[in-house]
Amino acid sequence: MMERFARDPLPLEKRLSREAASTLWNHGIYQFGNSLAGVFISLYLWRLTNDLWINGAFQLIMLASAPIATIYMGKVAKVKDRLYAYRSGIYLTALFYLLILIAQERMIDYYVGFALLKGISTAFYWLGNFTMISDVTDNDNRHRYLGINAMVTHVANLSGPALAGLIIASFSGLRGYMLIFGLSFLMFVLGSVLSLQIRKRPTHHTAYYLKYTSLILKRRPDFTRSLVGWFIIGLPQGIMVYVPSILIYHVLPHESWVGYLNAFFLSLSILSSYILSVRGNSAATGTYLSWSAWGSLAATVILLWGVSLTGVIIFMCVTSLLKPLQANTYTAHYYQMIGSMPLGENFRIESIVIRESVINIGRAAGVLLFMLTAGEIDNVWLPWMLVAVMLAQAVIRPLIEGRAGTLERGISR
Repeated sequence: MMERFARDPLPLEKRLSREAASTLWNHGIYQFGNSLAGVFISLYLWRLTNDLWINGAFQLIMLASAPIATIYMGKVAKVKDRLYAYRSGIYLTALFYLLILIAQERMIDYYVGFALLKGISTAFYWLGNFTMISDVTDNDNRHRYLGINAMVTHVANLSGPALAGLIIASFSGLRGYMLIFGLSFLMFVLGSVLSLQIRKRPTHHTAYYLKYTSLILKRRPDFTRSLVGWFIIGLPQGIMVYVPSILIYHVLPHESWVGYLNAFFLSLSILSSYILSVRGNSAATGTYLSWSAWGSLAATVILLWGVSLTGVIIFMCVTSLLKPLQANTYTAHYYQMIGSMPLGENFRIESIVIRESVINIGRAAGVLLFMLTAGEIDNVWLPWMLVAVMLAQAVIRPLIEGRAGTLERGISR
C-alpha cells in the first residue's frame, strides 16, 4: 500500500519518496505489535488486581519516565544518528514483552520496573520516528504523509485488538493474554530486523542545543504557545490510553467485545485520516482544531447523563473520528514552525525532544488528575473530569492563531 502511495499520479511536490514509504512500513509493523497487547495490558493489570489505582500508577510512572529518557536519547540522536533512538525503542519494547512472558502473573510484583521500561522504550521510539518524519517529508507533502501514517497506524491498531480479543476469548483464565504478549514479542523482533534496512543519515551539526531552550522560548512566543498546546493535547491522551478499554469492559464485560469495539472505533479514525490525507490543507489549521475541540466536548457531555453502553459508544465514536484531525493538524503545524526556528534544522531534534517531553508531562498530568478526582470507573466525578480536559482543548486554536494566520497568508501568496 505504501509503495502505491509513493508512486501515485499526484503533483510532484506531494509525492512521497521510497524512504518515506519504508518508514511507513516499519511504523505499521511497530504499531501492529504494540496494538496486539497495548489495549490489553491495562485489562491484564485490572484482571490481576481489580484496582484502577494500579493502572493509574503504571501509566503515571511510564509517562513520568518518558521526558527524562527523551532528553538523554535526544543527545545521542544528535551526536550520532536518530536511528539509535529508533532502533533502541524497538529493541527495548521487544524486551518488555519478553519479560512479561517470563514474569506472567508476577508482573504485578514488578509493575514499577515494567512501567519504567515501557516509558523509556516508547520515548526512544517516538523520538526517532518523529525525527525521521522531518527527514522524509517537507511542507508540501507532510499533510499527506501524516494522513497516510495515521491510516497505517489505525489499520494496525484496528486489526491488533480485534485479533487479540478473539484469542483471549478462546482461552480460559489468563492464557490468552500470554499468547498475545508472545505474538507482540515476535512482531518487535521482526521490526528490529527490518529497522536495519533504514540508512543512517550523516550530519555535520552534532552540537546539542537543548541548553538554549529558555532563550528560544523568550525570542519566539509562538513556539512557547505551541508547547502549551502540546501540554493541553496531552491531558486527555494520558487518560484515553487506558480508561476507554476499562470503560467498555465495565459496561460490556467480555474481552472479545473490547477488541471488536476498539477495532470499530479505529476504523472511524482510519476514515478520518484518509479524508485528511486527501483534503488536508495547512490553511485550515485553526478550523480543524476547533472542530476537534468542540466536537469532542459535545460527545463527552453525553457521559454526564450516565456511563452507559450507549453513552460510551457515542463518546468513543466521535472522539475516534476527531482525534486524527487534531493530532495530524497540530503535528504538521509544529513541523512547519520548526523550519522557521532561529537555528533552523540544527534545532530539529531538540524541538522534537521538547515536544515529546511536554506532551508526556501533559499525559502524566491527565492521569494524575484522573487518579485524584475520579480514581474509579463508577465514580460520579469521572464524566466531569473528562469534560474539563476536553474543554481545555478549545484553548489550542487561540494559542496558535497568530501563527496560523501567517501560514494562511503565506499559502495564499
